[in-house]
Amino acid sequence: MTKILDAATAIRKVSALRALCLRLPHVPTPAELARLQRFGELVAAPESASTDDIEPLAAGWRRWWYQGETSRLRAMAAHVPTGLVQSDRRLALYACAAVAACKRHKRPFSEGPAPPSRTGTGRRMAPPPGYRGVPPAC
Repeated sequence: MTKILDAATAIRKVSALRALCLRLPHVPTPAELARLQRFGELVAAPESASTDDIEPLAAGWRRWWYQGETSRLRAMAAHVPTGLVQSDRRLALYACAAVAACKRHKRPFSEGPAPPSRTGTGRRMAPPPGYRGVPPAC
């Protein structure tokens, strides 16, 4: 006898379980608490971070990202040694995303150049002074 699986039922169950898990508060593990404690020390002196501090930085920046503290993340990333941030993909992504998020909130949409069809001349408008076109390389 073969059993027929209903994909829709399975997807509904998984979806309900995921929704339940997302409603639960995050409880840090003892290891994560230790990393966050070290991160707290690094906040005061980010220049002193070394390769041993990659995990604490990732844990702290993840927490800041989910709390919406992108400006703090961006400021700290500017003071952490560049080679350290570039050596870990997670750190590089958090730093790059924080820069992009801060720029997105500070610059109104109208500062960008208009698309060619909006100028009415068929030619592209010159970009405003200081416009770089793309966010800085991360």
